[in-house]
Amino acid sequence: MKIAISSDGDSLESMVDQRFGRCRYFLIAELENKKIVNSRAVENQGAEQGHGAGIRAAQQLGELKVDAVLTGDLGPNATGVLRQLGLKSYHASGIVKDAVMKFSDGKLEEIDKISAPHPEMQQKDTEIKTERIFFPLLENNGKDSKISAHFGHAPFFGIYDVKKGELKIIRNDLDHTDPTKSPIDQIQESVSPTTIFAKDIGGRAIGIIKQKGLGLKTGPYETVGEAIKNIDSLKDQTKSCGNEESMER
Repeated sequence: MKIAISSDGDSLESMVDQRFGRCRYFLIAELENKKIVNSRAVENQGAEQGHGAGIRAAQQLGELKVDAVLTGDLGPNATGVLRQLGLKSYHASGIVKDAVMKFSDGKLEEIDKISAPHPEMQQKDTEIKTERIFFPLLENNGKDSKISAHFGHAPFFGIYDVKKGELKIIRNDLDHTDPTKSPIDQIQESVSPTTIFAKDIGGRAIGIIKQKGLGLKTGPYETVGEAIKNIDSLKDQTKSCGNEESMER
């Protein structure tokens, strides 16, 4: 059985993207005897559409000959195409691999309600509006600020609002001794990022970020301006630096 999962990254450890038509990737997982025997990521062709993103995404899955779809919500156009193709869809969230296992065990709810209709461009604007990328920085020098290789102890933090095209830099005032709130909890409360950029970060921090449903990206860029200019080329950060205290202390 072949399943397609809307995903924010290209691995089974990525998060299920609640958007269908404009998710970045579809993870194609093949199941045999309730086990994943093969998987691959394909870029969602619908994400590049000005209009009709859901339709194109659904058509692409038909071309890939999948048997079922795991995602968040579906609009009426995508639902119509999937039904014509005879594909059932199911509500899913969390880590892709876990969602596939829940599907295999029959624990996911089939999508039987269609999301309210909305203009595609309005949908795209809403998604862009909420994109806020968090950067650890060595200095407060605008877009020329150098990115820190050490995430939790960077002297400054930058938050980039993609919709507004604005970068705000603040001093790192995280309390690493607070037993009730991790640094990531504090970051989320103070600036509400949707995505975190990190070069070196501990495995435990990676797990916490995923649990919170935040994106985690990286790239070979020296300054925050270079990273912003190459946002579409940022890669999923999945490797631990090996120092589990790099973000938790």
